[in-house]
Amino acid sequence: MIRGMSDAPPDLTALLDTHRARLLGFVRAEGKAVLRHESEDDLVQGIHAHALAVAERFEYRSEGEFVAWLYTVARQHLANRVRYWTAARRNAGHLLRVTQSGRDSADSSGVVPPAGRTGPGTLAGRREELQLAAKVVRMLSDRDQQLVQWMAEDVPLEEVAERLGMSYEATKKARHRAMDRFRKTFELVRKRAR
Repeated sequence: MIRGMSDAPPDLTALLDTHRARLLGFVRAEGKAVLRHESEDDLVQGIHAHALAVAERFEYRSEGEFVAWLYTVARQHLANRVRYWTAARRNAGHLLRVTQSGRDSADSSGVVPPAGRTGPGTLAGRREELQLAAKVVRMLSDRDQQLVQWMAEDVPLEEVAERLGMSYEATKKARHRAMDRFRKTFELVRKRAR
């Protein structure tokens, strides 16, 4: 809750709405590294959610102080998203292993090329598959992206449940659905790319 110096400080949601255009300009100027992966509107919504989550740290005194606080929150959110996308690129190879889960690794129709075949064509194909896997992850919802990423990083299910604040069984079902959506989307996008 926002605490102000007057009896009735402006409502945080009203302030966020009032300064939406200003925040869009800030995202365009400061969020170039993330705008390749996410839309301006998605970033602004994320910043709004972040602001609401940390609202207890803000005391309204003036419009100027509010805007400064909002830009600080925006910078934090953009930095978090840069870290997320950097990690996603770094771990894209693990995503290919995830897409192949349940297949025979010797199957030439699998996503990951069989071991021992490392010619230029295989390397180029693998690079294309990595780019496709990263693209497909970006198509998923934020929670599904997290679940797929944590699966690729071999984060234990117990830890995932704790991070999400969910029961073990609910997390197991959510991860299964996220992986199923990832695999199906990967196959659809892969077929259309051919």
